[in-house]
Order: sequence, then C-alpha cells, then structure tokens
Amino acid sequence: METPSTPPPNRARVGWLYLISALVSLAFLVAIGAIWYREQTEPPPTYPGETMMTNQEEVTRYLTAHTPPAHGGEPSIYIPTGIVLQSAEFKGPYTVQMSGYIWQKYADSLPKDLDKGVVLPEAESTTFTKVYETHQDNESLIGWNFKATVREQFDYGTYPLGRQQLWVRLWAVDFERNVYLAPDIAGYTTLDPAARPGLDPGLVLENWEIEQSYFSYRQNTYNSNFGINGYVATESQPELYFNISIKRNILRVIISRLLVPVVILVQLFVIVLVIGSDNKRLEQFGVRPGAVIFTCAAFFFAVLVAQNSLRDEIQSYGLVYLEYIHVLTYLVILGVAANSVLLVARPNAPLFLDNDNLWVEVLYWPLILGTLLLITLWVFP
Repeated sequence: METPSTPPPNRARVGWLYLISALVSLAFLVAIGAIWYREQTEPPPTYPGETMMTNQEEVTRYLTAHTPPAHGGEPSIYIPTGIVLQSAEFKGPYTVQMSGYIWQKYADSLPKDLDKGVVLPEAESTTFTKVYETHQDNESLIGWNFKATVREQFDYGTYPLGRQQLWVRLWAVDFERNVYLAPDIAGYTTLDPAARPGLDPGLVLENWEIEQSYFSYRQNTYNSNFGINGYVATESQPELYFNISIKRNILRVIISRLLVPVVILVQLFVIVLVIGSDNKRLEQFGVRPGAVIFTCAAFFFAVLVAQNSLRDEIQSYGLVYLEYIHVLTYLVILGVAANSVLLVARPNAPLFLDNDNLWVEVLYWPLILGTLLLITLWVFP
C-alpha cells in the first residue's frame, strides 16, 4: 500500500510566502548591484604614498622639497623626460608588455660627461632603439623607441571589480649622481589625467578600460648602494613614474565567469521545486530523490572546472571575490543533495510534514543572495 502524499498547504498562504521570498531576494540583488555600481564608478585610486604631477609648478615644488642635499660637490640636475605608450598587453596575471617612445632633453649647460638615457629598473627585458636626435632651443633632444616586459604586483582580491594600476618606473642612467628625471611638461598639450596624456589614442588593452594616465613621484629607499662608492642607499630618492589606471570590462566577466554557477543555481532551484513527497509530481517529471544525488555530483564537477579555469587565469594566492560564488554554489549543491536524502529518509520530519518541501523552496533564493550580500559587504566595506 502506497504512502499517501502530503496534502498541499493552503494556497493563499503559499502565495504570500513566495511573494515575500521574491521581494526579499530582489532587495538583496538590488543591494549587491548597488555595491557593484559604486565600485565601478568611484574615482580610480592612486598608489599609496605617490604624488601626482599635473603642471610645472607642482613638479618644481616637489623636487625642491624632496631632492636630497647635493653631495660630491655637484648640484642637482633635472632631465625633462617624456613618454608615449603605443601598446600594452597582459602576457600573464602579473606580466605586462609595453612599447612606445621615450624622449629626453639635455640643456647645453649640463656636464659634458653626463650619460644620456633611461633605465626601466622593473623590466624583465628592455630594448631601446634611438630613432631621432636633434638640437633645438639650446638643448639636445633624443628620442628612443622602446619595448619592455614588466613584472608588477597586482591585487586580484576584488576580482572582477578591482581597479589596477600599470606603471613605468623611470631612472636616469647616471642615477648615482645628483641626476633626477622630471616630466617634460612642454611635451604634452595637457597633463590632465582624464585626457590620458602619454597614451596613443589607438592604444587597446584587451578586456580592460583605461580610465586615466598621469606622472607621479614616489619616495624610494634601498638596502644596497649598488656597489657605487658614495651612493647613500638609505637616503630617500624621488623617482618618476608614468601611471595608467585601468578597470576590468565587467560585462565580459559576467558572461564568461558567472554563467556556469548562475545556471547551475537556477537548475538546482528547479530540482527543489520538483522533488517532494508528491508521488504524482515526481512521476510526471520522471524524478526520484535518490537520482538527484548523481545530478548534484555532475553539477559539482562543472562548478569545479569553472573555478579552476578562473584560478588559472588570475593565479591569485587566496580566494578572489568571484570565487565566493563558486564556493556558495558548492554549499547549495550539498544542501540540495541533503534535502533530497532527507525527503526519502524522513518524510515525516517537522520540516516537511504538512508543508512538503515548501520552506526549502521559499528560503532558497533569500539564503543564497543574503549570504552573497554579506560577502560583498565584507569585501567592499
């Protein structure tokens, strides 16, 4: 004799519960979207401790205040230096290949034994090719075409919403002397960061949006004198940087990285709606609670493949923000499997008695989106 199916709960009560569940879920989703929008529209941050340069007065004031006292009897020398990037490409999560032009202006009054050129100290490999040299306005102008592969540390903890900053660190060849680089203000029509000075208008950075570019100074010290007698390594030195602020194209990430967990969560919800003690409904859909376990195992494997693909792309040491959605999906898969087992093993449990699987259905999306909202608030306080 078959066990009678659990009678359906009051329809009006069920309708109100579903409506409340939908409204709460929508509120959580809107809150998450608002946080995402805030993160995407905030002004790009600057590197800690750097000072942005937008005009000649700021450059002069900064160098006057931060250039170490002259040593060796030689006054400080400032070399106007400019850069235009024509291409930039990520070769890995922490490797960027850049190419473009760098130029410098050497006044006729400078020491004749001064070495000319630029060093990119953070580059793995650099190729310089002199493309022009001329004399104008009592100074020599030298321009090089360069190609460099630079290793830089990026923080992917807030992926895909985090901002990144690319930079080119510039040293004078004679850095052991009192030689400092200064932005060639006259070489640009404007240094307003929003106008993206120093970037070729046709520069494309795949999957990223360029927000601004600017020159800046950072104070750096070292624990070595590079083998140079008289070089004070521990003395703070102003070093010139050319920076590019970028943010990720979030639409591509949503399509390529969120599709798998979102589709699986929707499919799991359909399973939750179908399974229960209503034998007629189970027969109609051809579903048995025991078979759900095998379906959940397949879903688990699909999410695992998607997460491993994400980790291979960004190679972050810890969990990034987007991975919490994968972790949450694992927990939901286990929860749906456990729900299926309990429906078979303990159909008369208080959770199911007189309500079938109603409470699991009603709480499904609020629990998922509420948890995701808490994670989002923790990552983006």
